[in-house]
Amino acid sequence: MKFTINLEYTPMSPVPNLPFTESSFKRMASQYTLDTEEIGIALVDIWNFGWENGAIVPELGFELSTERGVSHAIRKRQIIEEVIAPAVNELRQMGVQIFHCNHPFFLEKYPQWIDSTTIAERERLRRSMQETSSEQLTTGEIEIFPPKEWVQHWQSQHSNEINNWEWLKQNDSVYEFIDIAEPAKPQEDDLLVYDHAQFHRLLSERRIKVLFYMGFETDICVQYSDYGMKNMSSYGFMCNIVRDATSTFETAETLDGLWKTKVHIAYIENKYGYSTTSSALIESIKKAINQ
Repeated sequence: MKFTINLEYTPMSPVPNLPFTESSFKRMASQYTLDTEEIGIALVDIWNFGWENGAIVPELGFELSTERGVSHAIRKRQIIEEVIAPAVNELRQMGVQIFHCNHPFFLEKYPQWIDSTTIAERERLRRSMQETSSEQLTTGEIEIFPPKEWVQHWQSQHSNEINNWEWLKQNDSVYEFIDIAEPAKPQEDDLLVYDHAQFHRLLSERRIKVLFYMGFETDICVQYSDYGMKNMSSYGFMCNIVRDATSTFETAETLDGLWKTKVHIAYIENKYGYSTTSSALIESIKKAINQ
């Protein structure tokens, strides 16, 4: 079914009838006519952090088991419960294909795994998990500069300052408890995605050209995971971000206003496609249904 939607972008170039200055770079709209059969919803890392019975390491407790703090986990849970799950349920009923994009060890237990993957893909994945290869740099007689010891020292110090490795080693065990959040678990005809090649096959078979991404983190996994925008955009797919259905971890400087998330939404508009809201997408399809 064809529908018309205004997809939004933020220009970084002169805008007609406006002075060429940063304050003129305001979100604008471009009208597209799409078909519900050629769009898909890509759900990225919809995990169960923030639920009291979710991903929690018993020794760490609720707060220290979160990825980037309690406020981050609670915000993601709220987005999942109030935006993503209701929107996905409605879009699914409208015939839009839903893709759950995640790491294979979170997906393999779901019955949709067999329909989503081929025997060859599962075998290739099994082999890749068994292989332990490490690439060694061969330097020969070439002088190493900066000195290796100095590089290792400052990088190790910096990494520990950012990540607190003592905590992170304990926190790593939280992955045993991670699952897709209950309100957004895969349904019967949903498909499961673990890398860009498999995603490309699934999209090609269904002639889906346009993806609407929902999920976390806006600046990392949504863009740079194997099934993220960077890889899928390289095939030529239009990769759009649903603004009210995403977030990332903020800092004390960016938390009020969620500026880190907003900056990366603008970057996505500039690099990979457009943006919209969950309500705008749903209402555009509803309007076509009611005509």
